[in-house]
Amino acid sequence: MVEEGLLRDLDLFQDAFDYAASFHRSMTERDLREHTVEQVLSLAMYTLGEPIAPTEPALRRAADRALERNADQVAWYDDAVPFLEAVRGRGLPTALVSNTIFGLGRPWEERLAAWVPARVLSRDYGFVKPHPGIFMEAAKRIGAEPGDCIYVGDLLVSDVWGAQRVGMRGFLVDRGNDEHEMFRANDARLAANLGVDVGAIQPTARITSLAQVLPHVG
Repeated sequence: MVEEGLLRDLDLFQDAFDYAASFHRSMTERDLREHTVEQVLSLAMYTLGEPIAPTEPALRRAADRALERNADQVAWYDDAVPFLEAVRGRGLPTALVSNTIFGLGRPWEERLAAWVPARVLSRDYGFVKPHPGIFMEAAKRIGAEPGDCIYVGDLLVSDVWGAQRVGMRGFLVDRGNDEHEMFRANDARLAANLGVDVGAIQPTARITSLAQVLPHVG
C-alpha cells in the first residue's frame, strides 16, 4: 500500500485494516459469503476518510506484492510432498479447497500446479468452507462424485463437517501442535454462529500424518 502511494500513516492504517478484516470476518461467519482482500482494504481506506473502490487495480497489486514477498515464509509439512507424489503416482485427481481472502499468490500457484491442478479458493468462489457448494465445485472440477472423494483438513466444522454434508469422507488431521489455535478458535465461533454441535461431528478418520490417508485411496 505504501509503494502504491496510498498511505500517509502506516500505523493508523494497520488499525483500520484490523477493524475492516474483523468486520468482514464477522459477516462471513454468519452467512458464509466470502470477501476479498480488496474489499477489506477498501473498507480500511474508507475508515481513514480516503475511500478507494475495491475494484481499484492498486489494491490488487499491493496484495499480490505482499503474497510474493511472504511466499517463502510458508513451509511444507514434511509429509506433504511425499503424499502428493504418491497420489499423483496412482493417477488420482486432486483438488485444493481453501478459505482465503488473498488468494495463493504466483509462487504458490506455481508450486502447487504439478500436484493440484484444481484449486477452489473462497475469494473466487464467493463462499467459504463449510458451504456445501465449495466442496461440490471441487468434486466437479476433478470429475468425481462427492461420495467417491476423501477430504482432508484440520478443522472440524470448516473441513470435516462441511465435506461430510455433501457425502465426502472427512479426514481430520491432528498433528498435536498448537500452531493453528487461532483457526480452531475461529472454527468454534463459526460453529456457534451456525448452530452446529461440534461434539456430534465424527470424522471418518483421525490422522496424524498425510501418509495415513494412502491406504484409503485407490
